[in-house]
Parts: sequence; C-alpha cells; structure tokens
Amino acid sequence: MQKISDQGRLRPWMGIILFGVLMAFMFFAAYPLQTNFGIPGLVLTELGFLALAIGYCLIRKVKLKEVFPVKKIKLRELFGCILIAIGAYPVSMLMIILTAVIFPDSIKEAGELSSFLYGNLNYPLALLIVALLPAICEEAIHRGAILSNFRSIKHDWIIVLIMGILFGINHLSVLRFLMTMSLGMFLSYVVVKKNNLLLSMLMHFMTNAISVSLGFLTGADATMSAAVDYTSVLGVYLILGFMSPVVIILGVMLVNPEGHKKIRFLYAGILAAAMLISGCAINAFASSKNMLLNTTFSYKVTEEEKDCSMIDFDVEEDRNATVVVMLTNAESDYSIRIDGDKGSNIINSEIPYGPVRMITYNVGLQADHYTVTVVPSEEAIGEQPNVQITIQ
Repeated sequence: MQKISDQGRLRPWMGIILFGVLMAFMFFAAYPLQTNFGIPGLVLTELGFLALAIGYCLIRKVKLKEVFPVKKIKLRELFGCILIAIGAYPVSMLMIILTAVIFPDSIKEAGELSSFLYGNLNYPLALLIVALLPAICEEAIHRGAILSNFRSIKHDWIIVLIMGILFGINHLSVLRFLMTMSLGMFLSYVVVKKNNLLLSMLMHFMTNAISVSLGFLTGADATMSAAVDYTSVLGVYLILGFMSPVVIILGVMLVNPEGHKKIRFLYAGILAAAMLISGCAINAFASSKNMLLNTTFSYKVTEEEKDCSMIDFDVEEDRNATVVVMLTNAESDYSIRIDGDKGSNIINSEIPYGPVRMITYNVGLQADHYTVTVVPSEEAIGEQPNVQITIQ
C-alpha cells in the first residue's frame, strides 16, 4: 500500500492504541449518549468518530490530505465499487444468519436495533443518519486515521484482515460481528488498492442504504425471532447469494485491473457452486425435518381468475414458522395472504420490488387449516408470475 510522506510518525502499534481510544469512546461516551438521547446520541457518536480522526492527525502532525486521500473517481472504479457493494450485501446477510445459527441468543439484538432505528426515523432521515453519516464519519476514523498506521505493513491482505476485525469489534455486536468484519474487509481492500477514501465512502453508503430501504419495506414484521430455525433460513440465503463471489471478483477486476488474475474467476465459480449446493442440501434437510409447505407454481393473471388461492396446508399443533415468498417474472403490484379456517389472518402484505422480490416473516401458527392467496393488482392482468412459497 502507498505510504504517506509522514509515515515515520505512524506505526501499527499506534493504530492499535487509536483503536483502543475509539473503543473507550464507545463505552464511556457513545453508549451513554445513545442510551439517554436516542437518535441525537447516535448523531453525536458519528460526529465523535470524525472528531477523533481529525484530532489524531493534528496531534501526530501528519497531513490530512494523505490520511484522508480523496481523488477523482474513474468510471471503471465506480462500476467496480458498485458491483462489490452489490455482491457484498448478500454475503453480509449470510454472516448475520450464520451468527444466528451459531449464537441463537444474539438474535434479540435485531429487534432492539430495528426498534431503535425504524421506530424513531422516517425514510429520508434514516438515509441521512444511518447511511450517509456513518459512510463519512466511520470511514474517516477506520479507513482514514486507523488504517494509515498500518501502511508500513508489506502484505496488503494483512492490512485488510486487521481492519476488518477492528471494524467488526467496533460495532459491539455479536450478531453483527461477522457481517461488519466482512464489510470492513471489502471497504479496506478498496482503500488499500486505490488510496481513495471516496470509494469506500460510496460503498459504505450503498450497503447501509440497501439495509435502510429493506428495513422500511419489510418493517417490524421482518424482525428476527429466536423461535425460528435459522439453519433453514441459511440455506435460502446461500441459494439467493450464490453468485456473490463472481460479482465481487468482477468488481475487484474493475477496481484493480493491474492486480487482477483470471484464476480468481475460477475460484469464485467454485465457491458459488459450493454455496448453491450447500444451500440446496440445507434446504433439503430442513424440508425433511419441519417443512409445512414448499411449492413453486406459475399461473396467468386474467380478469376471471385474478387471484390464485389453491395452495393450502395444515398445522396439527401450535408452532412458530418462517414464511418465505419469492416472486419472479412479475412487474406489477402483488400481495400475499395467509388465512386460517378459524378466521385468523396471519399475513396480508405486499411483496416489495427489488432485484429479488421476496418477503420473509416469522409467524405464530395455531392448529388450523390455512389457505395461501396471491393477490395481484389490476395492472397485473396478462402477466404470468412465478411464485415460490416456503413455510417451515
């Protein structure tokens, strides 16, 4: 990695000390601020990160423009970073689900975080406070001030790994550690290779903006529940994200073409195949264990037969279940209903738009006979959607 002209004033051990100061700030300032003041406390926390980053540079007397390198973004690099961010998001979600499988008690963090953010902010403010502000302030302290201390390390992969681990620890969350660690590695890689903080800020904003958008689309109903078997959910996300390695390597090739090796696509392909096979195997195992419904169907929407309500299933005793609905080959508005014969309405929700139109719900089911109905809008007449419904 490119060294700064004042590298003699910065050493790896200083980066560890700075990170220690950052963690002390988290425990003794940020946590009380967020506990007592909520969202304003979160804003002050992010601004505190920025102040720490700038203050450290002033104390060490190093050039701000080198610690926080900002350059014009090339079009190739822009598309590369977008691809990496798109590929990294499914990986981040996989890390969340994997952690939920290994540490089930950590799941309660998801509900607390969702309530803290989406219960107190509207969408534009959430984009500003949860996506844009961290993209600037967290990048300044991590990929700026802290990373600059590790520029003397010869092997770039060591810098990337260290920065990923520190970023994961900084979030003080068991549930999100692997997720933020992997994200931190992707962000650090871009800065290590291109020495441009704007690129990591862009990627950071994109990933946070995707999370915020999905959070508002799915709402509180999508909050993770400790009653769900996340092993089966892991299988679904492995299948959904199996192309992520290829997308990431394509982005890496665009960001750093001079260091690209074609064999990486072979490795990415092998990993993608392994993810797909593993996801199918996990789903097959889960299906044999506790599946209530697993069906894929297609039908044509007509005036006479607009709704498709031919799918039903029985629940013999009260239980919790995960409902996953995927919709493809559909451009109009669609919603999904699940109703019990005893009059209960379990789900009545629109299926959101996106690269993959999918909703996931954790529900409590009483012993009953249930009917699943796909409800298209008037504009959907003439379409032939493909629907996959899994309830387990």
